Amino acid sequence: MEGRLRSKWSERRWNVTLVSRGADYAIRAMLDVASQPQDTRTVTERIAQRQDIPVAFLSKVVAQLTQSGLLRTYRGAAGGVFLGRPAEEINLRQVVEAVQGPIVLNLCTGPYNGCDKAEICPAYPVFEDAQRRLCLVLEEASLAVLAREGARLAARK
Repeated sequence: MEGRLRSKWSERRWNVTLVSRGADYAIRAMLDVASQPQDTRTVTERIAQRQDIPVAFLSKVVAQLTQSGLLRTYRGAAGGVFLGRPAEEINLRQVVEAVQGPIVLNLCTGPYNGCDKAEICPAYPVFEDAQRRLCLVLEEASLAVLAREGARLAARK
């Protein structure tokens, strides 16, 4: 029975992720911008090209990041995008939540109070702890540190 169960699950393609495609694009775009010299304006089309992101999708992501204050944009011939504040003050949780809203591991965690059984559920403390830890890991991931690591990895190529 266990062998049948294992093969049944291994044949399925998992498509549930905690980080949406938009949030993934947002992380890649923010890292791209953070890797440029400070106060350098970067054209969205170039970010899309370097990061292999569809331009139309990236435009929507940039609008969300701008609305959240993580990016600033300028129009015109000298226009482009740049960080809305220093990379040291931006973390991955802020980037993800700017695009997809609060990170919620399960209905019983996060801001929604989506389960009326949380008080009697033995799994609730596990999900609550996992939610807290996931958010903490993303908060500790500084855009500045990740951009430096990206430059180091790129230099090895």
